[in-house]
Amino acid sequence: MAYTMMFYNLENLYDTIEDPSVNDNEFTPVGEKRWSLERYNQKLDNLSEVFTAVSNAYGGFPVIVGVSEVENINVMRALAARKRLSGSHYKCLHYESKDARGIDVGVLYRSDKFKLVGSEPVKLVLRSGREYIGRNLLAMWGEIDGEMFAIYVCHLLSRRAGVEASQGFRRAGTETARNHARELAKLYPGIKVVIMGDMNDTPADASLAELLPARKSIFNVQPGEYFNPMWALMDRGLGTSIHEGRWKLYDNIVVSQNMLETCEGIKGLRLVKIDNNKYYAEIFRRDFMMQRGKPKRCYNGNHFQSGYSDHLPVLIKLDRR
Repeated sequence: MAYTMMFYNLENLYDTIEDPSVNDNEFTPVGEKRWSLERYNQKLDNLSEVFTAVSNAYGGFPVIVGVSEVENINVMRALAARKRLSGSHYKCLHYESKDARGIDVGVLYRSDKFKLVGSEPVKLVLRSGREYIGRNLLAMWGEIDGEMFAIYVCHLLSRRAGVEASQGFRRAGTETARNHARELAKLYPGIKVVIMGDMNDTPADASLAELLPARKSIFNVQPGEYFNPMWALMDRGLGTSIHEGRWKLYDNIVVSQNMLETCEGIKGLRLVKIDNNKYYAEIFRRDFMMQRGKPKRCYNGNHFQSGYSDHLPVLIKLDRR
């Protein structure tokens, strides 16, 4: 049986209720964007349309969907409850963090396919030993077809303050996920690990390529390391979002070495192999999600245009060997 896993930056999925503890004024009925219940419901319907398109393309909803830029558990539950997602069996995981804008990461998982064993928020630890006060990672672990998987969902610090000024925080994010996975593997030997998220770095940047490390070639992946199937998509000039007029692939899904056929003696669910050198990964893109060659976002400035997100989702596919 085949399974898909997906990551999707939902771009400012807020409810309409002002939270005095965070800076969400913009997304309220009296804020700059005049964020109303009608617009909120339209956004949920639009996102559910993407999920349905994925389900139609792959014969079922993804077993795991990591998401970013969600305000709280309620907006995730509202998405899972849309009519188009009926039958998905999605349950939601979310932990509040200290993000100034009140947006976090979360997971929707199919309770008919994934048996949750545990989950927790994971604070980023900088090399100085100081904890980062901001968005946490989300770690969850459980069983698919009797096999243990650990899933990490990340939304690492953007480059808005400058690449060099912010890169230490992105490196701390991937190092924190890597270290947490190593500790989890002591409890569950042989656990398979998937790290996904809006990394605000490409597959070639140090946070992914050097620190996990997540390799470009399947033949260079050693035990305890990772493979990044998104690298091949980036080499073809593909991306998930537009930055400074160019496509960038900042949304990544990387997998542990024991999910590759090159790992001898390991059976079970693995990344789907296309040919001798390539494994399956996709940037999910359909015409209805686009506008003038770019992802159709919900707002253009403060003008509501009933879009989806400024990011495209990414997927991987697993099957049993």
